[in-house]
Amino acid sequence: MKILIVEDELLYADQLDMLCEQLGYEVVGICEDAFSALDTFHREQPDLLLSDINLVGEIDGIQLAEKVHAQQNTPVIFITSLQDDKTFARAQSTLPVAFIVKPFNQLQLQRSIELAVSRLSEEPNDSVNFEEEDAQLADSFFVKVRNRLEKVKLKDILYIEADGRYSMIHTLEARKYAVRIPISELAEKLDNQTFLRSHRSYISNLDWLESVDVGDMVIKLKGGEVPLSKGFKEEVLHKLKLLS
Repeated sequence: MKILIVEDELLYADQLDMLCEQLGYEVVGICEDAFSALDTFHREQPDLLLSDINLVGEIDGIQLAEKVHAQQNTPVIFITSLQDDKTFARAQSTLPVAFIVKPFNQLQLQRSIELAVSRLSEEPNDSVNFEEEDAQLADSFFVKVRNRLEKVKLKDILYIEADGRYSMIHTLEARKYAVRIPISELAEKLDNQTFLRSHRSYISNLDWLESVDVGDMVIKLKGGEVPLSKGFKEEVLHKLKLLS
C-alpha cells in the first residue's frame, strides 16, 4: 500500500516514515504543507493519507482531506496534538479512518493502517475480477487499487494470506494487495507446480522457498515465513520430493 505523509514537524515525519517502512508499506512522499501534498497526491496516487491537522500555510490537514475527497475517496488518518472538541468535530466531518493523538506508538499506527486496509478491501474497486478475459495473463494478473489497475507479476508474489472472504497478497517488494476472492478459489487459479498451499490460510511461492522446518512447522521464504499445518504437511513433503 502506498502512503503519503503530511507532517511539518521533522521529528514526527521521520518517525512516521520509519514506522510505515517497518510495517512493510511504501511511503511515496513526505510533505510539510497542503499545497505540496496535493501536488504529490496527484502524481503518486497514494492509497492512504497520514496527515497532521495543524500544518504550515493557509490550508490545514482537514481542508487538505476535503480537497482530496473532492476528487477521490482516499482514506485519511489524522495525527495531531490538538485535542479540543471543535477540531475533533471538524476532522470527524471528513470521515477519517482514525484520529491519533501525539505522541503515538507503533501499535496505534499499525492498527489504524490495518483499519484503512480493511476499508479499502471492502470497496468494489479493490478486487481481482478473474471472470474478465483480460484480468489474468499467463504470468500476471491485475488488481484494482482505487481508480487504477496495477499489474502483479506471479513471480513477484512471496506468499498469500487468507483474510476471511479476502486474500492478502504479499510481494517481494513488501507490497500488500487485498483482493476480493477466498484463498481456496485463488489457489485454483494458480499453477500448483509453483504455488504451494502449506496451511488453510497460506499459499507460498516455491521459487522463494528457502527451507521447511518440520520441527517448528514453518516454511521459510525469502523475506518471511509462513506456518505449516499438520493437514498439509504430507502434501508439502510430497511436492518437495517431486521437485528434488
